[in-house]
Amino acid sequence: MRLVSLKIENFRAINGCENVIEFRGNNIIFLFGKNNIGKSSVLHAYRYFTSPTQKALKTDFIDCDETKQIIIEAAFLKEASDENNFDEKGLNKWVDPEGLIRFKKIWAEVDKPAKKQTFSVEDGDYVDGGFGGLEPILTNATPNIIYIEAMPSVKSLTDWLEKEIKGKLLKKLKENHEEEYGKALSAIKSLQEKVENEGYLCEISEKANKYFTETFPDLQLNIRATPYKEADISKSFEKDFSVTIGDKTEDEERLVEAIEVAEEMIGETVDIPSGDRAFDLHGHGLIRQAIINILSLFKDSKDGEKHIILFEEPELYLHPSNKRKFRDTLYQIAEQDGYQIICVSHDPQLIDLSREHTSLARFIKKDSGETAIFQAGDNVFAKDEETKDRVLMLNRFNPHVCETFFADEVILVEGDTEAIVLRGLLSDYYPERDIFVLNTGTKNNIPFFIEVLSHFKISQHIVHDSDERYLYSDGQIRLKKEGVPKLNSAWTLNKTIWDAMSIAKKAGADIKRYVSIRNFENSHDYEHDINKGKPLSAYEYAKTLDINDDQKSIVNFLNQIVGVNPYDIEYTQEYLEENVVEPH
Repeated sequence: MRLVSLKIENFRAINGCENVIEFRGNNIIFLFGKNNIGKSSVLHAYRYFTSPTQKALKTDFIDCDETKQIIIEAAFLKEASDENNFDEKGLNKWVDPEGLIRFKKIWAEVDKPAKKQTFSVEDGDYVDGGFGGLEPILTNATPNIIYIEAMPSVKSLTDWLEKEIKGKLLKKLKENHEEEYGKALSAIKSLQEKVENEGYLCEISEKANKYFTETFPDLQLNIRATPYKEADISKSFEKDFSVTIGDKTEDEERLVEAIEVAEEMIGETVDIPSGDRAFDLHGHGLIRQAIINILSLFKDSKDGEKHIILFEEPELYLHPSNKRKFRDTLYQIAEQDGYQIICVSHDPQLIDLSREHTSLARFIKKDSGETAIFQAGDNVFAKDEETKDRVLMLNRFNPHVCETFFADEVILVEGDTEAIVLRGLLSDYYPERDIFVLNTGTKNNIPFFIEVLSHFKISQHIVHDSDERYLYSDGQIRLKKEGVPKLNSAWTLNKTIWDAMSIAKKAGADIKRYVSIRNFENSHDYEHDINKGKPLSAYEYAKTLDINDDQKSIVNFLNQIVGVNPYDIEYTQEYLEENVVEPH
């Protein structure tokens, strides 16, 4: 089965009913938001949900209030690899027409396990239990969890690595040494039968019950072997596996050697080469990089096995030059059918908007105290070739463009001059305001950003020029061959931007527009110094502005944005038609 959606209510810092993440057409989700509002709790919630007989702690309830039940719902997609299992266990009755199976767990008391429910297609509602006993089958059917926490102990990392290698080794033994594996398994089962048949377990039960029945005379302990459980032969290996990391001689050569050692899965203790250091003696950054690289060895799931990686702040401890390589590795793993990834991150460098099967999820805390998740997938960033090309261009034009999605409030401007002036005024006069200024590069890109940011419910302030209605040369309107004035496409964009804003507002976005009549230079009686260039000229111009001089439109715009002045002009299309006067 494959995870399709996860909904969380009242778990730790997560509050309210709008906390949903979805895997629909995507294999990797980047979850971002402010510190200390509950992002990591999303990862813990999935582990919580899939853990059998998980009991609730007092601190797991929102505000430690037991009256607010913890509710976690998950939907899974039945896949081709599940057919035999579902047929054998009679589970198909729980599958809806879309191939989904939905589960819910509710924790209502401290130190008590959850009530488990399955959605009944027949009843059209959740029913208690269901799905063949739910817990054992659900645990076996859901994707394997690989959890990499933000600040792990080195022991937890090396224990995880050893477990993965041994698991891989066991699969190799089954595939490549079927006869020997079968003999070993038969021998172990024979010993198990002797343990059961020769009365060892009965003897242990009798001794255990001797004192137990004195306290509970109506009860007895029953100790017996678990039927039908396959023996874990990997536990019989006495020798562990070690991974070492040494100095980089050529582009992480020794790291590659370490990974090759893991891939070969040799059954002998690995000697540490001279000059290398034990794996647990390195810094967390290199260890985490090694782990994700080694993890990529397990990405081929030929047997239909599914995995979900829960990665908490993968950017931690990494040098900036390694982040791009690390990001590429994550995406390569996510491209495999057997893997899904949820990353909780603060780093825009890990986001590549041009990648397919990618989704961004913004986690926020409202003024009411409730939290919510707003998610958008690559259907927004690459819905057609033109949009995809625009995203690729923006990534190259402005590598910091992804920082926009980490902001609660954004000012969109069309060029360098406005961006530099507004950033300067914010820095000098309103340093406490967390407002991100994004240079979209051109007026043409503004509608695209309005659409994207509106999906994440980010407050937007659009600042751009009105431009003129016609094109001019030497003070004269340029004419077509038939004598008709040539229209200025930049003027047409005013309506395009307004239409995009109107759609966003209907969807609940907070968005306002501020327009420099004709252009920034005209409305401020400003001209940049050709020798200095636009950026430096704009920087110096910003230093001359008085924040109290509302006669300067850019100053007035900013004072409206921060709430010092009221937003008094909406700059509708009708307003622009009435107030923009052609220069000639």
